[in-house]
Amino acid sequence: MTDGKGTSLAGKIAIVTGAGSGVGRATALALAAAGAVPVIVGRAAGPLAETAGAVALAGGQSLVAPTDVADEGSVGELLERTVAELGGVDVLVAAAGIGRFGPVEGYALADWQATLATNLTGVFLCAKAAVPAMKRRGGGAIVAIGSGAGKQGYADLAAYSASKFGLIGLMQSLAAEVGPAGIKTAVVNPGSILTPFGGRPVEEKEQATAEDPGRKYLLPEDVAEAVLWLLRQPARAWTQEMNLWPF
Repeated sequence: MTDGKGTSLAGKIAIVTGAGSGVGRATALALAAAGAVPVIVGRAAGPLAETAGAVALAGGQSLVAPTDVADEGSVGELLERTVAELGGVDVLVAAAGIGRFGPVEGYALADWQATLATNLTGVFLCAKAAVPAMKRRGGGAIVAIGSGAGKQGYADLAAYSASKFGLIGLMQSLAAEVGPAGIKTAVVNPGSILTPFGGRPVEEKEQATAEDPGRKYLLPEDVAEAVLWLLRQPARAWTQEMNLWPF
Protein backbone atom coordinates (compact mmCIF):
# COMPACT_ATOMS: atom_id res chain seq x y z
CA MET A 1 0.00 0.00 0.00
CA THR A 2 1.06 3.60 -0.56
CA ASP A 3 0.07 6.85 1.16
CA GLY A 4 0.80 9.16 -1.76
CA LYS A 5 4.44 9.42 -0.76
CA GLY A 6 5.42 5.77 -1.16
CA THR A 7 4.94 2.69 0.96
CA SER A 8 2.44 3.42 3.72
CA LEU A 9 3.65 3.44 7.32
CA ALA A 10 0.13 3.49 8.75
CA GLY A 11 -0.23 0.93 11.52
CA LYS A 12 3.43 -0.12 11.45
CA ILE A 13 5.01 -0.91 14.81
CA ALA A 14 8.33 0.93 14.99
CA ILE A 15 10.86 0.62 17.80
CA VAL A 16 12.93 3.82 18.04
CA THR A 17 15.94 3.84 20.35
CA GLY A 18 17.34 7.10 21.69
CA ALA A 19 13.82 8.51 21.42
CA GLY A 20 14.11 10.79 24.43
CA SER A 21 15.87 13.53 22.46
CA GLY A 22 17.49 14.60 19.21
CA VAL A 23 17.19 12.42 16.14
CA GLY A 24 15.40 9.64 18.02
CA ARG A 25 12.68 11.97 19.26
CA ALA A 26 12.27 13.62 15.87
CA THR A 27 12.00 10.21 14.21
CA ALA A 28 9.41 8.94 16.69
CA LEU A 29 7.30 12.06 16.10
CA ALA A 30 7.63 11.77 12.32
CA LEU A 31 6.66 8.10 12.38
CA ALA A 32 3.62 8.85 14.53
CA ALA A 33 2.59 11.63 12.13
CA ALA A 34 2.80 9.08 9.31
CA GLY A 35 0.41 6.76 11.14
CA ALA A 36 2.93 4.37 12.67
CA VAL A 37 3.00 3.42 16.35
CA PRO A 38 6.44 4.29 17.76
CA VAL A 39 7.85 2.32 20.68
CA ILE A 40 9.76 5.05 22.50
CA VAL A 41 13.00 3.63 23.87
CA GLY A 42 15.75 5.12 26.01
CA ARG A 43 17.34 4.91 29.46
CA ALA A 44 15.63 7.85 31.18
CA ALA A 45 11.87 7.67 31.69
CA GLY A 46 11.36 11.45 31.91
CA PRO A 47 12.49 12.37 28.38
CA LEU A 48 10.62 9.36 26.98
CA ALA A 49 7.42 10.59 28.61
CA GLU A 50 7.98 14.01 27.02
CA THR A 51 8.27 12.41 23.59
CA ALA A 52 5.15 10.33 24.21
CA GLY A 53 3.32 13.47 25.30
CA ALA A 54 4.24 15.20 22.05
CA VAL A 55 3.01 12.17 20.09
CA ALA A 56 -0.29 12.22 21.99
CA LEU A 57 -0.75 15.98 21.47
CA ALA A 58 -0.46 15.37 17.74
CA GLY A 59 -3.12 12.67 17.96
CA GLY A 60 -0.78 9.67 17.74
CA GLN A 61 -0.32 6.49 19.74
CA SER A 62 2.93 5.26 21.26
CA LEU A 63 4.38 2.85 23.80
CA VAL A 64 6.99 4.05 26.28
CA ALA A 65 9.60 1.38 27.03
CA PRO A 66 12.60 2.42 29.17
CA THR A 67 15.46 0.18 28.04
CA ASP A 68 19.24 -0.05 28.24
CA VAL A 69 20.13 -1.03 24.69
CA ALA A 70 23.55 -2.27 25.84
CA ASP A 71 21.96 -4.86 28.13
CA GLU A 72 20.76 -8.05 26.43
CA GLY A 73 18.18 -8.83 29.09
CA SER A 74 16.69 -5.34 28.91
CA VAL A 75 16.46 -5.53 25.13
CA GLY A 76 14.81 -8.93 25.35
CA GLU A 77 12.18 -7.51 27.70
CA LEU A 78 11.61 -4.65 25.25
CA LEU A 79 10.84 -7.05 22.40
CA GLU A 80 8.65 -9.27 24.55
CA ARG A 81 6.61 -6.30 25.72
CA THR A 82 6.29 -4.82 22.23
CA VAL A 83 5.03 -8.08 20.76
CA ALA A 84 2.70 -8.73 23.69
CA GLU A 85 1.14 -5.26 23.71
CA LEU A 86 1.27 -4.26 20.04
CA GLY A 87 1.35 -7.59 18.21
CA GLY A 88 4.74 -7.49 16.53
CA VAL A 89 7.57 -5.39 15.14
CA ASP A 90 7.85 -3.94 11.62
CA VAL A 91 10.58 -1.33 11.98
CA LEU A 92 13.65 -0.76 14.14
CA VAL A 93 15.32 2.66 14.08
CA ALA A 94 18.56 2.51 16.08
CA ALA A 95 19.20 6.14 17.00
CA ALA A 96 20.66 5.75 20.50
CA GLY A 97 24.20 7.05 20.70
CA ILE A 98 26.74 8.64 22.99
CA GLY A 99 29.87 10.66 22.29
CA ARG A 100 32.75 10.92 24.74
CA PHE A 101 35.57 12.75 23.08
CA GLY A 102 39.29 13.02 23.78
CA PRO A 103 42.74 11.95 22.51
CA VAL A 104 43.59 8.26 22.51
CA GLU A 105 46.61 8.65 24.82
CA GLY A 106 44.46 9.98 27.63
CA TYR A 107 41.19 8.25 26.83
CA ALA A 108 39.68 6.17 29.66
CA LEU A 109 38.98 2.53 28.91
CA ALA A 110 35.57 2.92 30.58
CA ASP A 111 34.65 5.66 28.09
CA TRP A 112 35.83 3.49 25.18
CA GLN A 113 33.73 0.56 26.39
CA ALA A 114 30.66 2.71 27.06
CA THR A 115 30.82 4.27 23.60
CA LEU A 116 31.02 0.94 21.81
CA ALA A 117 28.42 -0.61 24.10
CA THR A 118 25.77 1.94 23.16
CA ASN A 119 26.71 2.85 19.59
CA LEU A 120 27.59 -0.61 18.27
CA THR A 121 26.70 -3.42 20.67
CA GLY A 122 23.34 -1.79 21.33
CA VAL A 123 22.45 -1.92 17.63
CA PHE A 124 23.60 -5.55 17.46
CA LEU A 125 21.45 -6.54 20.44
CA CYS A 126 18.36 -4.70 19.19
CA ALA A 127 18.69 -6.17 15.70
CA LYS A 128 19.32 -9.65 17.09
CA ALA A 129 16.12 -9.43 19.12
CA ALA A 130 13.99 -7.75 16.43
CA VAL A 131 14.83 -9.98 13.45
CA PRO A 132 12.85 -13.04 14.62
CA ALA A 133 9.79 -10.84 15.26
CA MET A 134 10.13 -9.27 11.80
CA LYS A 135 10.44 -12.67 10.17
CA ARG A 136 7.15 -13.66 11.78
CA ARG A 137 5.58 -10.59 10.12
CA GLY A 138 7.02 -11.57 6.74
CA GLY A 139 9.60 -8.75 6.60
CA GLY A 140 10.54 -5.40 8.02
CA ALA A 141 13.17 -2.69 8.07
CA ILE A 142 16.13 -1.81 10.26
CA VAL A 143 17.63 1.68 9.98
CA ALA A 144 20.71 2.60 12.01
CA ILE A 145 21.84 6.18 12.51
CA GLY A 146 25.53 6.32 11.70
CA SER A 147 27.71 9.40 11.28
CA GLY A 148 30.04 11.18 8.93
CA ALA A 149 32.64 10.11 11.52
CA GLY A 150 31.94 6.56 10.38
CA LYS A 151 33.37 7.46 6.97
CA GLN A 152 36.33 9.56 8.13
CA GLY A 153 38.21 9.48 11.41
CA TYR A 154 38.85 12.72 13.31
CA ALA A 155 41.14 13.75 16.15
CA ASP A 156 39.63 13.18 19.59
CA LEU A 157 36.89 11.00 18.07
CA ALA A 158 38.61 7.61 17.97
CA ALA A 159 36.03 5.71 20.03
CA TYR A 160 33.07 7.36 18.36
CA SER A 161 34.51 6.88 14.87
CA ALA A 162 35.38 3.25 15.61
CA SER A 163 31.82 2.59 16.74
CA LYS A 164 30.36 4.18 13.61
CA PHE A 165 32.81 2.52 11.21
CA GLY A 166 31.89 -0.77 12.89
CA LEU A 167 28.19 0.01 12.56
CA ILE A 168 28.49 0.17 8.77
CA GLY A 169 30.16 -3.24 8.72
CA LEU A 170 27.54 -4.70 11.05
CA MET A 171 24.70 -3.46 8.88
CA GLN A 172 26.31 -4.68 5.65
CA SER A 173 26.66 -8.16 7.14
CA LEU A 174 23.13 -8.06 8.51
CA ALA A 175 21.80 -7.07 5.10
CA ALA A 176 23.28 -10.20 3.54
CA GLU A 177 21.74 -12.33 6.28
CA VAL A 178 18.20 -10.99 6.48
CA GLY A 179 17.55 -9.65 2.98
CA PRO A 180 16.18 -13.02 1.81
CA ALA A 181 13.64 -12.86 4.64
CA GLY A 182 12.27 -9.56 3.33
CA ILE A 183 14.03 -7.37 5.89
CA LYS A 184 15.71 -4.24 4.54
CA THR A 185 18.63 -2.67 6.37
CA ALA A 186 20.08 0.81 5.95
CA VAL A 187 22.53 3.21 7.57
CA VAL A 188 22.02 6.98 7.53
CA ASN A 189 25.31 8.85 7.97
CA PRO A 190 24.48 12.46 8.90
CA GLY A 191 26.90 15.30 9.15
CA SER A 192 26.84 17.62 12.16
CA ILE A 193 23.39 17.99 13.73
CA LEU A 194 22.08 20.92 15.76
CA THR A 195 21.61 19.09 19.07
CA PRO A 196 23.51 19.15 22.39
CA PHE A 197 25.15 15.83 21.43
CA GLY A 198 28.79 15.66 22.41
CA GLY A 199 28.36 18.07 25.31
CA ARG A 200 28.14 21.26 23.22
CA PRO A 201 24.95 23.28 23.85
CA VAL A 202 22.79 24.15 20.86
CA GLU A 203 23.34 27.85 21.60
CA GLU A 204 27.09 27.40 21.30
CA LYS A 205 26.69 25.70 17.93
CA GLU A 206 24.34 28.43 16.73
CA GLN A 207 26.87 31.07 17.79
CA ALA A 208 29.63 29.25 15.90
CA THR A 209 27.41 29.23 12.82
CA ALA A 210 26.77 32.96 13.14
CA GLU A 211 30.50 33.63 13.37
CA ASP A 212 31.37 31.27 10.52
CA PRO A 213 28.66 31.03 7.82
CA GLY A 214 30.56 28.10 6.32
CA ARG A 215 29.78 26.00 9.40
CA LYS A 216 26.42 24.33 8.83
CA TYR A 217 24.24 21.91 10.75
CA LEU A 218 21.40 19.56 9.98
CA LEU A 219 18.30 19.59 12.15
CA PRO A 220 17.10 16.39 13.83
CA GLU A 221 14.00 16.62 11.67
CA ASP A 222 16.16 16.44 8.54
CA VAL A 223 17.51 13.08 9.63
CA ALA A 224 14.03 11.88 10.61
CA GLU A 225 12.76 12.79 7.15
CA ALA A 226 15.58 10.76 5.59
CA VAL A 227 14.61 7.77 7.72
CA LEU A 228 10.99 8.02 6.61
CA TRP A 229 12.09 8.30 2.97
CA LEU A 230 13.99 5.04 3.34
CA LEU A 231 11.05 3.30 4.99
CA ARG A 232 8.66 4.51 2.28
CA GLN A 233 10.68 3.15 -0.61
CA PRO A 234 8.82 0.68 -2.82
CA ALA A 235 9.21 -2.98 -1.92
CA ARG A 236 11.42 -3.51 -4.97
CA ALA A 237 13.89 -0.77 -3.97
CA TRP A 238 16.59 -0.75 -1.30
CA THR A 239 19.08 1.92 -0.24
CA GLN A 240 21.85 0.35 1.83
CA GLU A 241 23.60 3.53 2.90
CA MET A 242 22.74 7.24 2.81
CA ASN A 243 25.19 10.09 3.41
CA LEU A 244 23.27 13.16 4.56
CA TRP A 245 25.16 16.44 4.73
CA PRO A 246 24.07 19.97 5.66
CA PHE A 247 23.67 22.20 2.62
